[in-house]
Amino acid sequence: MQILFSLWGHEEKTDNFMNKFTCQIGVAIASCLLILSFPLYIVFSIYPQFTEIITFEKEVDAKQIATHITKMLVLDSTTKTLTQESITDSFIEVLKEAQLDFDLTKIKVYSSRGEVLFSTDAQDIGALNTNPYFTDIVTQGKIFSTVVRRNEKTMEDKIVKKDVVETYVPLMRDQHYIGALEIYYDITYSKHITGQFVAKSRIIILMLTLLLLLCIVLISLSVIMYQKKLIKAEKKMQMLKDRMPPFYSFHLDETDE
Repeated sequence: MQILFSLWGHEEKTDNFMNKFTCQIGVAIASCLLILSFPLYIVFSIYPQFTEIITFEKEVDAKQIATHITKMLVLDSTTKTLTQESITDSFIEVLKEAQLDFDLTKIKVYSSRGEVLFSTDAQDIGALNTNPYFTDIVTQGKIFSTVVRRNEKTMEDKIVKKDVVETYVPLMRDQHYIGALEIYYDITYSKHITGQFVAKSRIIILMLTLLLLLCIVLISLSVIMYQKKLIKAEKKMQMLKDRMPPFYSFHLDETDE
């Protein structure tokens, strides 16, 4: 009977050890996954937000520039859309000055139906923009922006040699849409600086991640080794107890014969 109890106690301690061992492995894996999530968060969340911030800033700048430029337009009270007559020599000079002052890659002026009335790139003049983003968004009085990377096509199917923010700003007169400005902002330098910052952040976070992973592995191994030594010591103690002669208890009412 004593041997059975001894074996049962040994099995129970072994099960406890295995449970602790499994728990320790689970905690180590969960900690590693949690730490590895930080670099992934930087790559897939933080970096895109930087691009969104740059785009938003350029949208605000484009709206301010468009407001400034439209003040130079000479329109009568009956004008319901921009026409070729609206693009005077003085207005063209304002556009060229704005391009230089604000370091713009390109400026276009659209009529309400999407015809290019003027562009700093003469090849664009006369083209008609019927794309959904223009007819469904810009003509409804909403700003539309997109980031175009170097050597990729713009919304108008033209390849650019720089990173640019392509922004369409609707021109309104008494809450009525009369045309639009398209402004190209060069963001090559901004993206380069942002990319450098994110790259350095990745390296630092990767080093911290590896350091934390190493600490977790070492701590987990230490705990596992300690638990193994503990169960080994318990086994030795149990063996010593098993080798000891049993103790008998004597009742007080028993007498020697």
